[in-house]
Amino acid sequence: MTRYAEGEPRRKAREAWAGDPPEPAAARERLLEVAARCIARNGIPATGIAHVAHEAGVSRPTVYRYFKDREELIRSVLLQAGLRLANEVQEQTRAFDDPGDKVVEATLFTLRAIRENAVLRQVWQPAMFDAYLLQGFTQPASIMFTRVALSEIIESAEWDEDEATEAMELVLRMMLSLLAAPEPARSEKELRDFLGRRLVPALGL
Repeated sequence: MTRYAEGEPRRKAREAWAGDPPEPAAARERLLEVAARCIARNGIPATGIAHVAHEAGVSRPTVYRYFKDREELIRSVLLQAGLRLANEVQEQTRAFDDPGDKVVEATLFTLRAIRENAVLRQVWQPAMFDAYLLQGFTQPASIMFTRVALSEIIESAEWDEDEATEAMELVLRMMLSLLAAPEPARSEKELRDFLGRRLVPALGL
């Protein structure tokens, strides 16, 4: 038992959830929001279960109640950010009728959003460019995300299943290259023209 010297104030125990406990259904969402803040501020390597628990005002076992391990927590944050981006890309491309224009604008918007989004930007920090990370960008889950984001382009181009899968892989590989090796530097207009000359014909649009 902890002993306190006479007159020494007892430290108040930290309240769970910083005194503002969410409903059970919202607890996981609250932890994802906190984890996203930690990633945006400290980066992915420096974000762990203990950091999220401390900032959320809960114990580590509470975090483990909702996420099996650190990898699941980080993956869930990135999944949420990716889904939001996919929905934003859909909205952005609705203003264009031509499939070629749609894919160019979708690519430009995605590149800009990744650079501006504090969470997604952390994925592209130089220290994160390892083989494990890069493998994930052309795996089926990433292609699925791209299909969600570019669903209207797929419909406009009238691609079948195999054509759509190959087209989404090509778009992903183009974005991966532009993010990993942005030189030579281009203005947005120059990049738009470049994509129109190279990416659009490669997609058969």
